[in-house]
Amino acid sequence: MIGDAKEGRHFACTMPSVLLRRVRKDGGESAVAELLERAGSTRTPEYLDDVSNWISYDEAVALFDAAEDISGDPSIARRIGEQTLSQHAGTPVATLLRSFGSPEAVLDKITLTAGKFSTVAEMDAVEVAPGRAVVRARERTGFTRSRHHCNWTAGILGQTTVLFGLPAATVEESECMLRGDSHCVYTVTWDKDLAELRANPAEHVTALEAQLATMSESLESVYATAGELIAGGDLDTVLDRVTERAATAVRAPRYLLAVRVPGEEGLRCHHSGFDDSEARVLAGGLLSTPASDLPSTWLVADVNSHQRDYGRLVAMSDAGQFFPEEHQLWDLYARYAASALDGATALADAERRHNEARALLELARALAAAGTSDEVAARLAEAVPDVVDCDRVSVFLWNEATQELTYTASWGESAVLDGDLSGLAIRPSDTPVLADLTEDPEPTPIFLAQDSGDRFIRRILQRFAALSLIAVPIVAHGHLLGMLTVAVHTRRERLDPRQDLLDRLSGVAAHAASALENGRLIDRVTYQARHDGLTGLANRAFFSEQIDAALGRARSSDAPLGLFFVDLDDFKAVNDERGHAVGDELLCQVASRLLDTVRTTDSVARLGGDEFAIVLSDASSVAEIEAAAERVAEAFEDPFVVGGETLHVGASIGRAIWPEDAAEVEALMRHADASMYRAKRASR
Repeated sequence: MIGDAKEGRHFACTMPSVLLRRVRKDGGESAVAELLERAGSTRTPEYLDDVSNWISYDEAVALFDAAEDISGDPSIARRIGEQTLSQHAGTPVATLLRSFGSPEAVLDKITLTAGKFSTVAEMDAVEVAPGRAVVRARERTGFTRSRHHCNWTAGILGQTTVLFGLPAATVEESECMLRGDSHCVYTVTWDKDLAELRANPAEHVTALEAQLATMSESLESVYATAGELIAGGDLDTVLDRVTERAATAVRAPRYLLAVRVPGEEGLRCHHSGFDDSEARVLAGGLLSTPASDLPSTWLVADVNSHQRDYGRLVAMSDAGQFFPEEHQLWDLYARYAASALDGATALADAERRHNEARALLELARALAAAGTSDEVAARLAEAVPDVVDCDRVSVFLWNEATQELTYTASWGESAVLDGDLSGLAIRPSDTPVLADLTEDPEPTPIFLAQDSGDRFIRRILQRFAALSLIAVPIVAHGHLLGMLTVAVHTRRERLDPRQDLLDRLSGVAAHAASALENGRLIDRVTYQARHDGLTGLANRAFFSEQIDAALGRARSSDAPLGLFFVDLDDFKAVNDERGHAVGDELLCQVASRLLDTVRTTDSVARLGGDEFAIVLSDASSVAEIEAAAERVAEAFEDPFVVGGETLHVGASIGRAIWPEDAAEVEALMRHADASMYRAKRASR
């Protein structure tokens, strides 16, 4: 398959889409038609404009040849490469590359990134340093290097800096297979001083905001898939939609979703890059082959839920591997496919129990519309009364770190409760029911009554003011995710243990488990988008939200608010003399000291580099804020011990107090910033 240069899928349509746009701009649709005719292409412009499609190596070379004939520009391939990243700046691939943080990081991972654009060549980074990288390329067996491929590659390599708001890099090809060398070797250089300047968060706010906006769009696409999962059409339509969105999120030449639906003969296949007969032959082998025996260049996710295994979702590449972020997204879309199949199985049962199935469908729709785990819990609590006749519903989520069930959401009349449940947490040591469940998680409903021999259970029933209560463990893949409780205050018989009630509650737990698994992944993705990856503190974007919220509370309560900017003194010398590993550990220790210095209600953020910010809200007086500033300064009096070395590192601290120094957020931040720089000049 790799050696078939005519029929394979070797170039992503990011290349022809750029080429068509350039030709269309110069000569309109007639020029596009001429280009395709000269290239002998049978593809439609619509196909070539879709970046999720692929073409063969020979097709790509023919398009380059035709473009050169029409334009008279022998370097047209390089021009196309130079425009590729800018034209597709908002695509998932470009967003992924930008998330690496620097041109050096992108080029260092060239073996992986190259496969997102073409599978023809093997590429690796020979040398990577600030402002310079040497990249080596060699055509794979079955392909002959084309000068167009050389030029196109050089054009793309020169644009890696543009991803980070820098001018295009200079690219020189010192060795070339076309001249008889064993490899093509490209030297990529750029202004490292300008790159360092642009990396300064103070100079890079707009780029960060744009990147977060793109990440939000990616999350919205995930949410949209969840909504469409329940709302859209028959099973094949839903699975098509899941597969298409997965293919957009993860770039590869071929895709295959192969699943078995209970009660049906044969397999259901959804694919791209194969004809139907090929896909069906491959699907049979795919499901019967252990995952460890499948090619290492395939991205494989099991399509399963806590109910059953359905099949697999696979992205197939002829070269290269996939990024960890792509593994997470691929697993998420496989879960969506499993959710769709779970839904189809439930709908089959609906012929016998129409009313119950309709209620479960409404529950699934509500859960699919939720995003985070807390949102799932809230929607679950609101939707369960349509499935089960009860007076109160409560949802507890399992906290793996603290090993406890924490009260998260509820539905029902709160006046009948014995006190507020918001602080309720249940630990395995409190009751054998939870202890047994953590040892052997099973999604079997547990019926509880006031005559229980468990004192803790009796107290919980009294607190819920319940005659009877059913606790439904939410379990997925052998892991406890949470607990759903339904209670009645009157007519105890409504929760008598009957098979139909058991089936309904099991259905609720099934949907809740899938939704909570997805919610946990979204929790992690959202957390990563709002927190600094090194220190775990809030990042600049999240800090902006925190200070806006704190100022809103301050205005409501008329209490003063403090803002500190903290900038380490001579941190660059630590990095230069002792290395970035020591610098990173020092930043983590600084973050820890700052957290220990302030209250749990205060906010600490890393704005980037060695710059931190602290927001003190709900202060009783200006004197309290001044005292906090002194504690922050004292935090740097003791030396830091990093890697066995003792480091004396000071900090310049800028302060601003609302409303004394400024009335609005931007003015408050400018005041604190100016104060910090005055402190830095004074320390020097």
